[in-house]
Amino acid sequence: MRNTVTCALMAIIIIPGIAAYGGNPKFSFGDGLLGYAETTGVGEVRCVGGEPTGTVPQCSEGTIRIFGRGEEQIWFTTNVSPSSVAEMLDGPITFVVNCNFNAGYRGPCWGNFTWEIPGAGGTWEGQWTSPVMDLMTYESEIHMVGFGSGGSIDGMQLKLDGFSNPGDWYITFTVRVKE
Repeated sequence: MRNTVTCALMAIIIIPGIAAYGGNPKFSFGDGLLGYAETTGVGEVRCVGGEPTGTVPQCSEGTIRIFGRGEEQIWFTTNVSPSSVAEMLDGPITFVVNCNFNAGYRGPCWGNFTWEIPGAGGTWEGQWTSPVMDLMTYESEIHMVGFGSGGSIDGMQLKLDGFSNPGDWYITFTVRVKE
């Protein structure tokens, strides 16, 4: 009897809280795709057990670890829905990329980002991590957390999680924006 009462009380307290969170007007949810546009800053590459080549692949044969620091890349979003969220994500994303790869160009990456949103008159700025980045198969996982400054995104928080399966050119993402 006691367990039944406890379960009933938990259901009364927890279930409305979960339902309220999903319908909370302070959060906007969306999804879409991230796509690579270009590399604008090469950064530094260190090849443990080998030498930098200056071409692709970036390290000579015999390399066992590859450390990349400070590469700058531009990315973009596409197919973002709903449109209310798309307006908050429409602009170029500049990533500063740092990675620790094995000889097969697979490993974790991290850095910071600046995401200019001209239509909103503001900028998202924050940090990102990728526990899996594979430059040979394009498999990846990414997590971004940022804060808005200026315009209609001023003071908002962005949380984006995404992935790409081997062979995918785009990263599929879900995003949550908190007012």
